[in-house]
Amino acid sequence: MLCKSTIILVLSATVFTARGGIDFTPTASEFIGEGIKYQKLTFRKDKQLIEYYPPCGWTFLGSAERIQLRPPQKTFAEAVIEAVPLIAPQPLDEKITKALAQQFLSTVPPGSQFASVVNEEQNPVPLSGRPTFEVTVSYQLMGQKFLRSALYANLPDTQLVFRLTAKKDDFEPLHSEFRRSVFSWHLIEADAVSPESSKE
Repeated sequence: MLCKSTIILVLSATVFTARGGIDFTPTASEFIGEGIKYQKLTFRKDKQLIEYYPPCGWTFLGSAERIQLRPPQKTFAEAVIEAVPLIAPQPLDEKITKALAQQFLSTVPPGSQFASVVNEEQNPVPLSGRPTFEVTVSYQLMGQKFLRSALYANLPDTQLVFRLTAKKDDFEPLHSEFRRSVFSWHLIEADAVSPESSKE
């Protein structure tokens, strides 16, 4: 089944933010590869471009600071990708990952109950050959049980965070889709030419 989405070209001035040097205002396009229609989002980082292929059918809303993604027909589900600048390279060692897990646990919405860390995983999705760390927390809000995950990737000057929140019953398939999409994240030179389409 082909992925149906509208070709959107966002034309805007380049904005270099302090949040990891990445401008998440996307340029979106579609192309066909091996008979399958894909959606590609392109972001800017200094003189480079970043290409990312979101899960099929997910809608997106980007700004200079972050990109938000929503799966179809799922209420209270959202993914966010953002970047935080690092003053110096920061390895994802035990001390750092423990701090990240506790920090992430504190991000559950106000009024949440029974918040706890339910899973930690080292290097579930290598990003550009670099190790990653993922933490998942659970909490209850307004009588609903939720899961929230964050995948951290520390680049030399930037910490990338891929975050997903969903109701417990919806989380696993959405998490699988979102995590697979992270494999597509890659840097290219701004003047590099990448094919927009290929023959079926």
